[in-house]
Amino acid sequence: MPGAQVIEILLSWVITNALTFAVVIVDTRRLSAERLERAWTPASRDAAIIAFGLLALPFHFAKTRGTWTSLRGVGGRVLGFKLGLVVAFVVALASGVVLGAIAWALGLPEIE
Repeated sequence: MPGAQVIEILLSWVITNALTFAVVIVDTRRLSAERLERAWTPASRDAAIIAFGLLALPFHFAKTRGTWTSLRGVGGRVLGFKLGLVVAFVVALASGVVLGAIAWALGLPEIE
């Protein structure tokens, strides 16, 4: 099918960004007031996710989990970054599964 690769790339981008937005928004709603103050504003959050996709997740978690003002805060940043990497991996995996299911349902050929 001509254009199947373009369709698959666009679907991949949409699915991955939608899942990334969902993770960041749900996480932001669960944050304490102190952590919420360190979170991106909605406009900055949206720009970061659109521009950097999954790479925005480790930085979101690092930014909201720690500070640069103390050793404990720096440790929180490091742990937050690691948590963000794990979450990014899970989002990428889920995106692949959803994309595979959609490609199968639409009868798109597999890319070799």
